[in-house]
Amino acid sequence: MSDQVPRFGTQVEGVEYRDRPGGYAIVARQGGEIALVQTAKGLFLPGGGQDPGETPEAAAVREAREECGFTISIRSRVGEADEYVVESSAGRHLRKRCTFFLADLVSEEEGGEPDHQVVWMSPSLAAERLTHGSQRWAVRAAFGIPLEVVRE
Repeated sequence: MSDQVPRFGTQVEGVEYRDRPGGYAIVARQGGEIALVQTAKGLFLPGGGQDPGETPEAAAVREAREECGFTISIRSRVGEADEYVVESSAGRHLRKRCTFFLADLVSEEEGGEPDHQVVWMSPSLAAERLTHGSQRWAVRAAFGIPLEVVRE
C-alpha cells in the first residue's frame, strides 16, 4: 500500500501491521445530515473491510446494508486514508486502507446489526465526534470543513 495518503492512529515501531482495505460511506439524507453508526466501541461511518475480490465501492454499499439496513447510491469518491488500529477481538495490528465515498440514501429498511444504532448528525458535528481520525478527516474533506473547526 502506498505511503501517499494521510495516516491516523498510532503506528508502533517494530510491530507488523496487516493490511486491511475497506470502503466507507458518508451517507447524506435530505436536510444535509449524515448517517453514523453508534456501537459500544464508538461512533463510526457505515463501512468496513472488503471481502476477497470486492471493490471499495461494493464494500461500502454492502456494509451500509448490513450495518444500517440502508440501500445507498455512491455519488463520488472522497479519498483514501490509513488508520492504524489494534483489532481488539484478535489482538492483531491493522493498517486499514479506508476509501471514502459520498453516497445518497435510496431507502431505509428495518434491520441492520442489533448492536449498531444509526445516528443522524450534521457533518460539522460528526467531524468532531467520530472515533477514528481518518473518518473525521474524510467528513471534513467531503464538506470543506476547515481543520481549525475540528478539535483533534
